[in-house]
Amino acid sequence: MTNAIYYKVSYVVEGGTHPGAIMNEDTEPIVGTEIEFDGRVFEITDVEELMPPMGDFGFLHAACRYLRDA
Repeated sequence: MTNAIYYKVSYVVEGGTHPGAIMNEDTEPIVGTEIEFDGRVFEITDVEELMPPMGDFGFLHAACRYLRDA
């Protein structure tokens, strides 16, 4: 039996320069790391739990800022 938690993460881009994304992740996002979606690279600036995990699935909100095109 595994205790792995999978995450549905809502990525919101600071300043409204990009609409963001909702993505399934195997690991929890970490502040300071980079994430790539839609051909662009972003830095995660904040991570908040939207609600406690349900079974093996967690729901998170991550704020990020645009760094560069991929």
